[in-house]
Amino acid sequence: MTGISVEVGQRGSWTVLTVSGPINSYTYNELQEHIMKLVGRSDVAVEMSAVTSMTSAGIGVLLAAVEDAEVAERRFVVVAASEVVRLALESTGFADRFPSAPSVKELPA
Repeated sequence: MTGISVEVGQRGSWTVLTVSGPINSYTYNELQEHIMKLVGRSDVAVEMSAVTSMTSAGIGVLLAAVEDAEVAERRFVVVAASEVVRLALESTGFADRFPSAPSVKELPA
């Protein structure tokens, strides 16, 4: 079973999580742990260009993060979503719930 990689960095006021690999029922916990430690404490950007697959488990993590960020009056952005991430979000009908940016360099100030 192949896991995911989550690297944490900083760009201005944003905490950036760079995620690679599959996000599914076996791997979503690692992503969830990283995101939930940060959402509500800082603005969070999740760079997803190297995500190779994403199931409803991953979508659930992202939805919870968006909602928690809104409650805390923080920002949450999906950055450079891979084609599989984009299709997964669109197929659920929730794509419009996720603020997005084309690259980390283009995050809002």
